[in-house]
Amino acid sequence: MNDFVDRQPANDRRSRTRKEIKQLIAERNEVLSMYCNLAGCDGTNVNTDEIEPEQIQEFCQLLIDYIAIGHFELYQRISEGVERRHEIVKLADTIYPRIEQTTQVAVEFNDKYDSGNSMKSISKEELTSQLSKLGEELATRIELEDQLINTLLTAKSSETAEVLQ
Repeated sequence: MNDFVDRQPANDRRSRTRKEIKQLIAERNEVLSMYCNLAGCDGTNVNTDEIEPEQIQEFCQLLIDYIAIGHFELYQRISEGVERRHEIVKLADTIYPRIEQTTQVAVEFNDKYDSGNSMKSISKEELTSQLSKLGEELATRIELEDQLINTLLTAKSSETAEVLQ
């Protein structure tokens, strides 16, 4: 697959990157919408006793799908050394360790709450606390992803930069 990526014209790679970014943002928006419903981001007090296990399971699935898109679409190319734009590689080296931390928090949340257990076995305070922690990590992840997305969309390829010099 790497040979295929290397042989693709820059316009094809950029087009694929834009498509991956759109998919990531769409998944992110779904996660944020459902997160806000669960956590009461609109200022209403959410009664965690009224949250159905199916809601948590659906949220966990969306969360893991969103995390996976970032890792297997955007970050994989960088981690495999296929990305040639120095500016992107440098930024990724800086932010990726923190993105990994946000991934761990999301996976831990999923492991704890996507087990199909009855919500009655989970305390209201514990769920509220875990949702709050997850929300903070999602905010951090989004901020870092936006930095990477902006750089992906604006960075010149090394081939273009060499031609311009």
